Amino acid sequence: MAAPELCGSVKTFTVVNFCNETIWPGITRNCTDNLSSDGFTLKPGQSTIYTAPVGWSGKIWARTGCNFDTNGNGTCLTGGCGTNINCTGPGNPPATIADFTLGEPDFYDVSLVDGFNLPIAIKAINGSGN
Repeated sequence: MAAPELCGSVKTFTVVNFCNETIWPGITRNCTDNLSSDGFTLKPGQSTIYTAPVGWSGKIWARTGCNFDTNGNGTCLTGGCGTNINCTGPGNPPATIADFTLGEPDFYDVSLVDGFNLPIAIKAINGSGN
């Protein structure tokens, strides 16, 4: 495993659940940064703000059909990333994935390489370009 990459200033993500079911977003990363958790719960209509440092490169995806106990241990029907609510690796197929590399400029895309489990939309705010 490569040494963690040190990262600088931060950029903000707002993760919103527009689905009619609870989701458990998963996040992978490659930096030593201030991301508080790699997995969490979002009920329908809920949102959370997440910050990531410039230089961060990672994935965000939704896990579905999860069942976690009070210690955060459990499994998911789609997008699972181990047996803990905090992800230690990328999600297992099927999982619709948003890929990001933050810098100047930022790059992002939605990938269906690992299959499709839920729609994902990315809306850049105060950005430019295609």
